[in-house]
Amino acid sequence: ALAMLVTAIAGIAVFYFVERRAKEPIIPMRLFRNPIFSIGGLYAFLAGIAMFGVIIFLPLYLQAVKGFSATQSGLAMTPAVVGILASSIVCGRILDRTGRYKIFPIVGALLLLVSVGLLSTLAVDTNYWLLAGYMLVFGLGLGAQMQTLMTAIQNSVKMRDLGSASGSVVFFRQMGGAIGASAFGAVFGIVLANNLDGVLGSLAAGSGGQLPDINTNDVTALQNLPPGIKEPVLGAFADALGTMFLVGVPAILVALVAAFFLKEVPLRAVAKPPGEAERSDKAGEADRADAELEAVASPTG
Repeated sequence: ALAMLVTAIAGIAVFYFVERRAKEPIIPMRLFRNPIFSIGGLYAFLAGIAMFGVIIFLPLYLQAVKGFSATQSGLAMTPAVVGILASSIVCGRILDRTGRYKIFPIVGALLLLVSVGLLSTLAVDTNYWLLAGYMLVFGLGLGAQMQTLMTAIQNSVKMRDLGSASGSVVFFRQMGGAIGASAFGAVFGIVLANNLDGVLGSLAAGSGGQLPDINTNDVTALQNLPPGIKEPVLGAFADALGTMFLVGVPAILVALVAAFFLKEVPLRAVAKPPGEAERSDKAGEADRADAELEAVASPTG
């Protein structure tokens, strides 16, 4: 683990020096001098930790504990998708009318925090419709911040950096997801092993040591365990998954704090596609907008 950490730090250092000297860098280092880009990137990274952790492991709960098939567990995640779509549309319209975006990452983080807290209470007998409500809140939290945060960052950079800034935000979110999935999985594995040791020890003592083989990697086989063994084993799974979801809480809390430091600058005017005769004028307007934006978003301004 230490070797991997050292390798990662060395890789980041090499990436920094290469990008700093490149004529056309993938991520221009000047972007990090923009506080909106830096804070927005941090927020996207932290939100990605919680987002991917839930998206990856919630279907495991549905399959291992509730006995859903892979197809059924995918369909059961529909409330989260509905929440994302509804929240994205509503928040996008509000942003378009008001020109204000800072509130959305804050609300999004709060909703994510609530949803992760609710998911940590999952048990074997949790009603699906109650879980659907938890997933809806989770989706609303994601939808409130994903596109509005992207708009804020795109609005804060110069026209020439739009592509790099947009791609960087997605990269930060994906990187957070990779780290989050690993952290969630590690916690789940440790807690599940401890839970099963206790459960199987108690069952073995009560049955004279005669227990069937339990393959925790085969979630469908868990549903075929004998009734006296199935309930406590599924309880161990549910408890481990609930504890695991709490891993996302610290990341969301830091993202929430970061959102309060996000600067709010006027949005660029949105114009219809200009004709050939208007393009030079529009280019001049874009340059002036960049100059004004640089003055507003400057850390020293």
